[in-house]
Amino acid sequence: MKGLRFWLVAGVASATLTLLSLSPASALQFWISKAGESTPLTELMVAPGDVINLSVWFQHDVQVKGLEVMLGWDRANGMGISATPLDLEIELNGTLDTAVTNIMTDLGSPTFKALAGARGSGARPWGLRILFASLTGIDVSAGKKVFDISLKNTGLMPGDSPYPVVIHDAGTGASYTSYVIQGDGSAARPGGSYTLNLVPVPEPGSLLALATGVVGLAGMALRRRRA
Repeated sequence: MKGLRFWLVAGVASATLTLLSLSPASALQFWISKAGESTPLTELMVAPGDVINLSVWFQHDVQVKGLEVMLGWDRANGMGISATPLDLEIELNGTLDTAVTNIMTDLGSPTFKALAGARGSGARPWGLRILFASLTGIDVSAGKKVFDISLKNTGLMPGDSPYPVVIHDAGTGASYTSYVIQGDGSAARPGGSYTLNLVPVPEPGSLLALATGVVGLAGMALRRRRA
């Protein structure tokens, strides 16, 4: 497995906190679901070459008029659009225009959308930074999907450690992190990153071949005993 998954443990803990409540009375929360669903997802099995279709959501108990999401599926050593991915285990399944779809329009069109490294020190998440801003606040107390995204497993193999897809909260700064601008103009943060762990598994065909082989060996052993 390439590199140190430095945010993995912290991400699991923050994801657990995120799952505690998705009610209108909860604080700001971000989460990831399977595309077409809304249930928070913290673990997903992926085989080599799998396409991974996901949705990114947020929810807050007060009106929101600005939003930034920093979604990482790789790592980088720097912040901003000049940063380059290090691992190339998970990649965008297409371009920004074809792989990032169903973008919410409640706050208008994104004012910024690019591939970039997140705010942080040392190795930090790399992926999509998307930013929205409006003069009018919107109600997201019931939860709101921000966008759908299609990724592809290009490097994870069975036996590799789980690999994180992260909605990154740097805990500071006003760019290349995840937060909202509330109706009164103040900023609110989720209080930690949300992590979906991709767990590498064999391809279904490999499992079928293995099962067939095991059954065949069992049959041979039975015939020998009868002989």
